[in-house]
Amino acid sequence: VVNQDYEALEFVVVDGASTDGSRFIINQYEPWISDYVCEPDEGHADALNKGFARTSGEIMGWINSDDILLPHCLEKVAAVFEAYPHIEWITGRASTINSSGVINHVSDVRSWSRLRFLCGDHRWIQQESTFWRRSLWTRAGAQMDTSLNLANDFELWARFFRHAPLYSLDQMLGGFRIRDGQRSVSFRSTYEAEVDAVLKRELELLEPTWRQTYPGLIPAKPRTLNPGELAQLEPSLRKCDPPVLQIEGVDQAKPLPPGGPNFSGNALSPEPKSDLKPLKNKHLNERCFILGNGPSLNETDLELLEGETVFACNAAFLLFDRINWRPTYYTCVDTRVLPDRAAEIVSMLDQHPDMIAFFPAELQEHGGSRYRTATRQLIPDGPGRFFFNEVPGDATNLPWSQFSIDADVGVIQPHTVAITMLQLAAYMGFSEIILVGCDTRYTIPEDIQREDASNAADLRIKSTSFDPNHFDTSYFGAGRDWHMPNVNLMLEHYRIARNALERLGVEVRNATVGGDLDVFDRVQLERAVKGDLALGSRQKPVSQMPSLSLRAKSRNRLLAGQVGAVLSNNKLPALGVIALTFGALIAAVSLPELRIWIALGYSACALMLMIMTLAVKVRRIIFQMNRQLESLQRRNARLELNLQRNQDIARGKRREN
Repeated sequence: VVNQDYEALEFVVVDGASTDGSRFIINQYEPWISDYVCEPDEGHADALNKGFARTSGEIMGWINSDDILLPHCLEKVAAVFEAYPHIEWITGRASTINSSGVINHVSDVRSWSRLRFLCGDHRWIQQESTFWRRSLWTRAGAQMDTSLNLANDFELWARFFRHAPLYSLDQMLGGFRIRDGQRSVSFRSTYEAEVDAVLKRELELLEPTWRQTYPGLIPAKPRTLNPGELAQLEPSLRKCDPPVLQIEGVDQAKPLPPGGPNFSGNALSPEPKSDLKPLKNKHLNERCFILGNGPSLNETDLELLEGETVFACNAAFLLFDRINWRPTYYTCVDTRVLPDRAAEIVSMLDQHPDMIAFFPAELQEHGGSRYRTATRQLIPDGPGRFFFNEVPGDATNLPWSQFSIDADVGVIQPHTVAITMLQLAAYMGFSEIILVGCDTRYTIPEDIQREDASNAADLRIKSTSFDPNHFDTSYFGAGRDWHMPNVNLMLEHYRIARNALERLGVEVRNATVGGDLDVFDRVQLERAVKGDLALGSRQKPVSQMPSLSLRAKSRNRLLAGQVGAVLSNNKLPALGVIALTFGALIAAVSLPELRIWIALGYSACALMLMIMTLAVKVRRIIFQMNRQLESLQRRNARLELNLQRNQDIARGKRREN
């Protein structure tokens, strides 16, 4: 501890009036010790309470006589708490040392959460590597539990978890010494019994919202997950994991990475989600339209959508003075738009009580502290308002780790709100989805203001003039909050969504006028509304269409048609052979001394032309076979999905009967 060379250290030593020479050693380090207690105590916890009562420092921790702090530990800990004011306790990588002080094991860095702790993934939060703020200590009771003999640290962590998430730092901070005869080994059964008693208490005191949010996951009585059980539950347990901190990011005072725990910052318990199960397969095998907010809506006949099932989002209400119909469903997940437009959204829903709306139960900021807040503070509960569990996506099991098929369990956090609407539409059973106004094209005005101009990773921005990216220039007009868009991530999320939806047998087409979203086959909105979606009526994505001049004459179109007819009848290779033969004859007559070389060249060119023709034909056949195979796979997937849905409905009716 002394060798940490940390100037702002308050170092208190507590000794239970031992007679083994400890007092002599302590006296040697008196210049570095802030306070010293040497008197009989009632055990480990009582000694710690005496020591902590004599401290006043902002950051707290303890070390037992067997164990060590690794070099620069206190410096790293202080840097984390200084860089992240909202973090209240941290832990490092677990490591052990032998009796000689040599490190013999270092665990991988891992995340901790209250959800994991309660569900049985609670080993081991290493006490030597764990530090916390005094404010957390005070809120948790400001004392160790003296009724326990061994699991004192475990009991303290349980109380800490009630108030704040635990963040892991990817660094070794302390070392736990393994030696013969130590209490934690000799009295293992006593420790386990105390752990179960603490978990039993926490499960009995658990707020009802936790069990509502994670039905069937949190056990009724204490348990410890074995490796197989942990692997099986890992995807569900991961939902509350805070991001792992890197010391490099701390040194540069970078904001926390995206994602993180569902219930962190100023949210002390999970926000209850709504029950979405009544909406599952509500629109089985029906069609819907997903309405974006791009400027292409100004070139779209929106009256075609009257009487259709339409999903709308964000500030879609700015369209209402132009149309005679209203969307069936509405959603807003943007952490800038929702707080900024909350009053208008509530007014819209109050005026149109038949409209069904979806919101994340919690919102996480795009930058800054990344605090999560309860959406119900902005949008109060009401008829037809659903608050779902929004979870970060990852790349562990694509496409499903980026596209949820069960919105009642959770909806993957999108890179664009249209992905949220696609997930909800798929959950509700729609088998045909048409996108409208999804331009996926953005221009960033030069006069925007950044919330944190010194931090390029902070996506939060504010407009100072008109908005060129939406159907209404006031959408993100002067004074409006939004965030820096990333079109590449949007397009990649669309590709993943298409993959998932094709596997589900859901057809998605893009009826947007122009724009850059070429992931889906294009179709004219009028034909989509009429249901004229035969293969011949679909448009190719813009990126796959040839560049055409708007000034093309009828003669050019006729020539193009003639060339197309030649290609379709396979006459082009024949014309090539005729031209090559004619050229070779002329050359042979004109240059008799080179006839042998001309004949060889002619043969080589003819052979090459034949090979190229054959390759083109084979490629065309393979392409057509692949298209037919994909079509059969999609059709088979749709049939399987419909069969499964019908079986689910039949089972539901049998249960009702």
